[in-house]
Amino acid sequence: MDNATPQQGKGYGSGRPPLPPVMIFRVGSRQYGLPAGLVVRECMPVPELMPVAVALPHVSGWFRLGAAMVVVIDLGVLLGERTQAVRQPVDLLYCPLLLCNLPGGGSVALLVDAVCAVTRQPAPVAPATVDGDMAGGTDAGRELELADGGIAFMLRMTDIINDDERMRLDTLMERTRARATLWAAIDTPQPDMPGDGHGEGRS
Repeated sequence: MDNATPQQGKGYGSGRPPLPPVMIFRVGSRQYGLPAGLVVRECMPVPELMPVAVALPHVSGWFRLGAAMVVVIDLGVLLGERTQAVRQPVDLLYCPLLLCNLPGGGSVALLVDAVCAVTRQPAPVAPATVDGDMAGGTDAGRELELADGGIAFMLRMTDIINDDERMRLDTLMERTRARATLWAAIDTPQPDMPGDGHGEGRS
């Protein structure tokens, strides 16, 4: 009995597990893909966004998700489809957000023009993903043929947000958090002090 090829007949001809499903979305006229589950946690409508401390062309704003502050990045700006992030509520009404995990921890929301489908990759062409990054692979830019005959271009989170951009976003959100804390302190009503002119203690 030959035990050297236990994976024969499994479809891939190797011991690697199948790649995770892919979230297919559209930005401009082109379709793109990101791994679903490992990278894209969910697709959600755009909530009410707050402005960041310093306006950046590719940042639409931020929102709270539990105790976390999640920055919203307009992927159309990064991909050259527009020069400024969509920010007006009326323009954001029908734009979906992809809530994504960042390599190393944390979350970011990607503003896209439309979400198309969740599909399976036809075959593993690179090592398994770790936090959405291909470990030693070159999956970014790979064309994924879709069931309808269309083509989606695979992306990686490390290509969308590299280390320098991650540091810049972290600094931006720290400034935004400090400003939000200051505003909350200003808006908090102060207790009345004795002798504040309301007539107490007067004869």
